[in-house]
Amino acid sequence: MQEIRFGNHIIGTRYPAYIIAEIGLNHGGSVEKAKRLIDASVEAGCDCVKFQKRDLKELYTQAALNSPETQEHAIHYLLEHIQKSELSEADMIELASYAKSHGVDFMCTPWDEPSLRFLSTLDVPAFKIGSPDMGNLPLLRAAIALHKPLLVSTGMSTLSEIRQVVQFLNDHQAEYVLLHCISSYPAPYYDVHLNFLQTLQSLTSFPIGYSGHEQGVTVAVAAVAMGARVIEKHISLDKTEPGPDQRVSLEPAEFKELVRQVRLVEEAFGDSVRFPSRGEYLNHENLSKSIVTKHALQIGDVITEQDLAVKSPGKGVSPLKMSFFLGKKVTKRAIPAEDYLLEQDVSTDESDLSVPKDIRRPWGVVARMCDIDELLKCRSPYIEIHLTHTDVHNDVVNQTIYDRDLVVHGPEYDGDLLLNLSSLDESVRTRSIAFFQKSLEHARHLKPLFKNREQPVKFVVHPGGMHMERALLDKIPQLNERLFDSLSQLNHDGFELLVENMPACPWYFGGQWFHASFMNAEEIVNFSRQTGYGVVFDLSHAALYCNYYRQDLEKFTETILPVTRYLHISDAAGYNGEGLQIGDGSVDFARILPLIIKTDLWCLPEIWQGHKFGGEGFLTAIQRLKTIHPLF
Repeated sequence: MQEIRFGNHIIGTRYPAYIIAEIGLNHGGSVEKAKRLIDASVEAGCDCVKFQKRDLKELYTQAALNSPETQEHAIHYLLEHIQKSELSEADMIELASYAKSHGVDFMCTPWDEPSLRFLSTLDVPAFKIGSPDMGNLPLLRAAIALHKPLLVSTGMSTLSEIRQVVQFLNDHQAEYVLLHCISSYPAPYYDVHLNFLQTLQSLTSFPIGYSGHEQGVTVAVAAVAMGARVIEKHISLDKTEPGPDQRVSLEPAEFKELVRQVRLVEEAFGDSVRFPSRGEYLNHENLSKSIVTKHALQIGDVITEQDLAVKSPGKGVSPLKMSFFLGKKVTKRAIPAEDYLLEQDVSTDESDLSVPKDIRRPWGVVARMCDIDELLKCRSPYIEIHLTHTDVHNDVVNQTIYDRDLVVHGPEYDGDLLLNLSSLDESVRTRSIAFFQKSLEHARHLKPLFKNREQPVKFVVHPGGMHMERALLDKIPQLNERLFDSLSQLNHDGFELLVENMPACPWYFGGQWFHASFMNAEEIVNFSRQTGYGVVFDLSHAALYCNYYRQDLEKFTETILPVTRYLHISDAAGYNGEGLQIGDGSVDFARILPLIIKTDLWCLPEIWQGHKFGGEGFLTAIQRLKTIHPLF
């Protein structure tokens, strides 16, 4: 689908629906009332307010204007209302300025060419063509010549007429959004035919929208769920007032509810991939099931279905892999009853694991000191040790010497304290600084065990800046000042402190939180260059931030790489689909990897639960990255 820009807004599937509050004639000719309607639209969260402009002498015969009472009743009623409600050009100029000063777009429907020419002087983001003028080719031609996008309502038209207009617009290389519309006031629900949105979308490569004249908010919300990227509804301060559009209008509280529900639906869209949410991940081990042995098996036994059972918790191999084991011999160990059956139990490969070959950069796996021996089988050049508060407080270090390099990832918690080096609460920040210092002391006891003991060891730090209820976006400068002060207080001799970029909606204990600082690439780069601290570029975190704030991940990557000293890489989807296996999310690695391979950064495939089964998830990730780009 081709995207269209309306001023500062982009209309397309990747962006929020553009919501228009149609003020129309509901101001009754009063500029002050029109301003109150603009205020209500802003308060509701609309993107645009829209009016109507007519040159009455151009539209109606002089006889009709002089004696509207002589016309048919419907014409008489409408014309009389239009005459008393029509705003002057000076009024329109004032309202356009008022709307822009309040942060919303100003748009207007021209009902004739003189009105169109006037509106072209107001720098509107697009021109709205009402349903009565959908087939008015001279007006369409004149609007196209002004090089603005068009919103074209399709009320009162047949499918064949719409096709003709689409052909005309395409022939003239116009940018346009077709609006499904039923031009009856109010439109009965059974006349709305929302399924026609699919037909409308099939006619054009541009986004489509919905202009609703039914009562209530339900249909408009449903239209968004069905693909409408522009929504137009009438707004009124009091829909019991006289006027042709009042009954189909939403009052301010209703319009605010419409916007709220539309944004909730959009939040629920997510991605076209299916992945366990962070909440599901946390429940997976407790609620799902694994393959276990019904009774003890010895080396050489051939596994049959009668040897296996499916039981909780989900710490082992999924029952989806049951057929993989049937008919295979147990090769590596005697397996006790009700023990988890692992793939390596039936492996005939003496190396146990398929270790990637020809990787062109140092790569590592995540481990804790308690499971490092199992993960050494991955034969990665380095190990990233993730510290917990238990590790730090116990400070127990074995004396085994490892032929690997070391990276240390600082802890996230100290008991019930969520560490926050940027906290605006000085007591939290002071406790966090103290515990990070203690963590660095523990890491100094680990360092002599690894190959890079004589060099600065990378130490990954989360910056803090999270809040349980909202993103503190208005506090970013203060948060970063406190982060710099906190880092400056740490004695990190022998370590290189690296700050990790964060996602928008991380999960900590208590559920979903909101981050503010250290998400935006330009902000991170400025912090790094001003303070000298390097950055851990977490690709999954960046993708989740870009998804939430609708930023471009490729541009983010290009921006942050110059200050990046270390790389965490995994897939991502939605707002909290973090640490997914490569290819299981929505990251376009074909676009991102060419940027990464130009660097010599150490790379950690930080796959959620990647340490299970001897590091199977980490190895799979490295193999997939190598497949996507052979130079990785």
